[in-house]
Amino acid sequence: MTLLDRYLTRQCVIAIVTVVGVLAALTLLFALIEELDEGNADYGFSHALQYLLLTMPRRIEELLSYGVFIGLLLALGNLAEGGELTAIRAAGVSPQRIILALLPTLGICLAVNFALSEFLSPAGERAGMQSKQQALLGQPIGNSAAPFITPKDGIWLRRRLASGSEFAHIGGIDRQGQLANVHVYEVNALNQLIASRQADSGNFDAESVHWELQNVATTALNDRTIESFNEATWVWANPVNPEQLATQAFSDPRKMTVVQIWRYLSRGEQHRIASVPFELTFWQKVLTPLTYLSMALMALAVVIGPLRHTGIGQRLTIGLFIGLGFKYLQDLFAPMAAVFNVPSVLAVMIPALIYLAVAQRIIRNNA
Repeated sequence: MTLLDRYLTRQCVIAIVTVVGVLAALTLLFALIEELDEGNADYGFSHALQYLLLTMPRRIEELLSYGVFIGLLLALGNLAEGGELTAIRAAGVSPQRIILALLPTLGICLAVNFALSEFLSPAGERAGMQSKQQALLGQPIGNSAAPFITPKDGIWLRRRLASGSEFAHIGGIDRQGQLANVHVYEVNALNQLIASRQADSGNFDAESVHWELQNVATTALNDRTIESFNEATWVWANPVNPEQLATQAFSDPRKMTVVQIWRYLSRGEQHRIASVPFELTFWQKVLTPLTYLSMALMALAVVIGPLRHTGIGQRLTIGLFIGLGFKYLQDLFAPMAAVFNVPSVLAVMIPALIYLAVAQRIIRNNA
């Protein structure tokens, strides 16, 4: 790493950390106001603050791409305003070489993003949701007997069968992987209900790779009769394991790791529309280096192009609009994956490719 690389890396990292810190503080403030509107007497300021601090890694992860762009824009803008960028260009350093000098900064940001996305965010989300639910229920925080957190509407599963499909609703799952309040509905190829089962609880048999449901009330339907009966146990041949169900309880793909999203998609049992958000999030995480590169190239293009002689206030304003433009492009192309059956990887790549093309054009015109 040359002296130029070290200098640019130091200046850019300081700017990015400052921007992300300010954005995170503003996000924390607005989120705290929203959390205090829960209207629950047991859920107070300390509980809300604890929940927000535990989930802060995920919020920082979401802010990081915009922080990278605005931070690089401010850092390079300050160099241009002080004449340092002009001196660097006058010394024969090309825009392409400046981009190479920014790669260590992008590498540091990618490493931070990976640590947040794959380790800190999922753990923080799980701990934060558990502490929030315990506070809302009036339970002591950190109670080891508390159940896993499940969505308000429970967990829904779908599985294809030889004769049709199976839909299951799970009310909850505890730390030992025991299910509670399980409903299983079986339909034929014509989507006609042929059987329904309601079980009080269920346990997973890892050796046989199936569930054993207890206290099962079954209703079987055919063309002419309806038969109801009770069973002490019933084997539910669904291979999904407790770990996958615990992940399903946090079915917001933004709060899952790449591996967890991949496992969810590899089951291939969800409707196309239901799996699109998971596909989009998966490719957004995988293509993060491309996003960062497009943001870095755009920041350099703006600084050496139209904002070469502007002040920090104007650069910050333009930077916010450019960052919002990227967000709007993402929001524009994401629904296309579901509505027009566009591959999710393409819907994620298009905004970054547009920014790369525009940035290269500006740099070429001002080289």
